[in-house]
Amino acid sequence: MRILKIVWVLFILLNVYDVVLSAVYWHEGNILDEENFFIWIYSANNGGIISFRLALLMAISIKLLFFTGVYWFTRLFDVLKVGKYKWLSLLPFIALSILVDVNNTLIVLYNYPPLF
Repeated sequence: MRILKIVWVLFILLNVYDVVLSAVYWHEGNILDEENFFIWIYSANNGGIISFRLALLMAISIKLLFFTGVYWFTRLFDVLKVGKYKWLSLLPFIALSILVDVNNTLIVLYNYPPLF
């Protein structure tokens, strides 16, 4: 159970980092379409215009849907009577979160000067 809690905390922190990093640079008026597929779809259909609040709400809602899906996926391991290996079900989602965070960090580092 202890490793499961550690893996959940890591998963949550990676996704919070993604939202905070995006929000900081979006607040400066630097909304990049490459950072989020759903924001890219919205701005492509609306002439490339998207507000900071809408982009932030979209990012938070996508993360909440992601958390909900991951939670129910891990509950499936209880139904299948392999609850002691539940932490293994989180590893693909942590890998995906790490890839997204690295991608967003590289986009920010190569496209914008530091804020301070």
